[in-house]
Amino acid sequence: MQLYKVARAVVSGVLHLLFRIRVEGIENIPTDRNVLVCANHLSLFDPPLLGTCLPVQLRYMAKEELFKNRLFGSLLRAVGAFPIRRGKHDVGALRSAVKMLKDGECVAIFPEGGRSKTKGKMRKGKSGAAMIASKSGVDILPVGICGDYRLFSTMTVRVGKPIPMDAYFDRKVETEELQEMTQCRIMPAIAELAEVETYESANC
Repeated sequence: MQLYKVARAVVSGVLHLLFRIRVEGIENIPTDRNVLVCANHLSLFDPPLLGTCLPVQLRYMAKEELFKNRLFGSLLRAVGAFPIRRGKHDVGALRSAVKMLKDGECVAIFPEGGRSKTKGKMRKGKSGAAMIASKSGVDILPVGICGDYRLFSTMTVRVGKPIPMDAYFDRKVETEELQEMTQCRIMPAIAELAEVETYESANC
């Protein structure tokens, strides 16, 4: 906890030197419960930007390649990151995220599964976020990151209203339901906050 606070202060100072940072919608963050934060993914700066802008301690999924260096991997773990194998169905990482949420922590993930490569558009969302939220019994907090990370440019972090997931709690949820929730509710909410389009128009 103490190391997280120190790292957060240092990273915040660096980011505020590099960019003009604006945060909107902080009042939408629940104070009586934890949530699964879901945001669009533009850059490697996204996780630290979220961590410094949102007034809650976050845990992150990070690609396992970043943990291969023992020293850097230890630092990542100290500030709340845990590894996931991208492009594979990493059951262990998903279970870790569910456990953290059940234990009352806040977890942040990027449903696109990777950084957007087309300006003004988001990649198709993966249903992992909806699955994690349904299994852990938490709502989803959509967040949009706006900007292009040019030096001294304005980066806006916009927090939306929580997306209720209680209809999926305490029951077996079909894959089709998770996909529908992802494409019809989660991704459109993030895209609106980020002021971008999704790659596919959801047929909802």
